[in-house]
Amino acid sequence: MTTLHSSTTDDRDPLTVRTVDEAITLAPYLLGFQPSESLLLIVADDGATCQGFVARVDLDDVELTLAMDAFASRVVSLAGQGRTVILAFTEDQDRGMAALALAIRAMEGMNISDAAWTDGESWSSIFGDERSCGENHPYIPAPEIAAEAVYRGLTVLPSRTNLVDQLSGPGRTCDPGTRRLITNARRRLSRRGDDVVAARCRALVRSGSPIDDAAAVEMAVAVQRPEVARTLWMTMEREHASRWLTIWSQAVGMIPDRLAPAPLALCGLAGWLNGDGAVASVCAHRCQSMVGAADLPQALMVIVDAFVPPKLWEIMDHDPTLIAHPLPAEQVGE
Repeated sequence: MTTLHSSTTDDRDPLTVRTVDEAITLAPYLLGFQPSESLLLIVADDGATCQGFVARVDLDDVELTLAMDAFASRVVSLAGQGRTVILAFTEDQDRGMAALALAIRAMEGMNISDAAWTDGESWSSIFGDERSCGENHPYIPAPEIAAEAVYRGLTVLPSRTNLVDQLSGPGRTCDPGTRRLITNARRRLSRRGDDVVAARCRALVRSGSPIDDAAAVEMAVAVQRPEVARTLWMTMEREHASRWLTIWSQAVGMIPDRLAPAPLALCGLAGWLNGDGAVASVCAHRCQSMVGAADLPQALMVIVDAFVPPKLWEIMDHDPTLIAHPLPAEQVGE
């Protein structure tokens, strides 16, 4: 499993990492959860081609050279000359150092300032240092970095499993109360056209008013209409992404699987635009297990797998069909 995360939040200046201790402190805030058995890249904005991002992959998925090469091919082109710190989070130091060695070889040409293993108690750089080459260093948390991350609204769940649980929903069936909300929402929306329904959803988001369970379920029911879902996808704005994320997270936690694909895709899009790449990844992979060729889930998967920086949303084509099924190069411009 791989995920991409923006290294900045809103319009505030990006956090600056100067030491391995600071990088280890910051990593969970950038991910939204405490990493384990993971390889993590923190890439700084280089002021040119690289927007700055964080990428995570399960160590299980990059133990082989070919797998690491495939992962590297997806991040090297985005990294430019952005200063990069690579961290291997695992209890097994030998495993972590082996993964770092593979990563450094596969990512030759990147501006890698350090690469270190950590188990959360100590760390060791694969490059060593003059002071104590080859020795482990005690991990000393950086409270200033943690405080800055919290100030920016970044939070940490105990593990990725907690995030998956939050976005899993009730399964094939939901509770009687939610079933009544779904029935009532269908009745209310049945007499309204797609344009009216989409406009109502956008108005609810922009109002800033609290969204109760009935409103969240109504939005989930609304996007069962393909044109409504498509409209909300194409018109989603980064400035409202946090609000969309809150609403769609609430909805997907309540609705049964049969209603989940479109809300999940929109939740993932909101997460990606909000810099919560782990949310985008979890939503994309849950969608993948539910649907075949639906454009919204497919488009989200393309965005996640291609490590598309959220800032590109401002200039890229929002059409989910084109994202999911790009035209061959020879047809572009015809």
